Amino acid sequence: MRILVVGGTRLVGRHIAQAAIDRGHDVTLFNRGKTDPGAFPDATHLVGDRNKDLSALAEDTWDATIDVSAYTAKQVSLLLAALGDRSGHVTFISTISVYDAGKIAKRGFTETAPLLPADFGDVPSMEKYGELKVGAEKTAMKEARRALLTIRPGYVIGPYDETGRFNHWVKSVAEGRPFVGPDRDQPLQTVDGRDLAAFTLEAVERGRSGDFNVTAPQQPPTFAQVLDTIAAALDVSLPEVTWTTAGEGLPLSSPPQWWPMMHADVSKAVDAGFTWRPVTQTIRDIADYAGIRT
Repeated sequence: MRILVVGGTRLVGRHIAQAAIDRGHDVTLFNRGKTDPGAFPDATHLVGDRNKDLSALAEDTWDATIDVSAYTAKQVSLLLAALGDRSGHVTFISTISVYDAGKIAKRGFTETAPLLPADFGDVPSMEKYGELKVGAEKTAMKEARRALLTIRPGYVIGPYDETGRFNHWVKSVAEGRPFVGPDRDQPLQTVDGRDLAAFTLEAVERGRSGDFNVTAPQQPPTFAQVLDTIAAALDVSLPEVTWTTAGEGLPLSSPPQWWPMMHADVSKAVDAGFTWRPVTQTIRDIADYAGIRT
């Protein structure tokens, strides 16, 4: 297949691009050419700006388009208008954050759970991240020329994670010194970017449509269990942890009212072929990638 990946050089997009190339597809990357422009020499690189210059997309035709980088409805609308009928099958990478934490069940919410109110503004904002993604989803559903595939990942971890959120805890455990953790009972669902990419590509190849929660595992571990798993994966003893509450200096922490979001039901994705590697493997790969030594 000829696949257009919008983005393709950061965490999620990078793994999707790599998976597509590994599976033998003809891959085109469209982005600003600023993040690791030398990556993927076997792919076609088109340089532009999805906010104001999509002229590089004016002529070619693809069997599938995977939009990894849209935050707003306007960005989605501009892309789909520029591609018209040449987009092929369309996939939008959304987020688990589109769900309304105040209205979902505390255990096992599915893709039909209530969403946040849609925000159709055109200014990206982390404070309105979920609402903006809902607006982007609804715009993609309305304007895509074919049935839409929407992927809703949880926290994405693994190599090439520029946020460093999960890496923070791997490093903290590896250093062996006492540190502060959030509430020990906080649940935490995550997904390795490579497993997310593998599921996305298989769904594209099969022409799937609809919404899919893509995170793991089905029964999430507590933060205490996650830290124990990190220590086991690194073959070290867990340092002394002072358990506290969610805070800005504690990556991936969240207050109790947000914990229901960590209980996504992934049965639909599993039935469609989603699998995930042991988190211990992801932890070791993160340590190798980030140069974390014990």
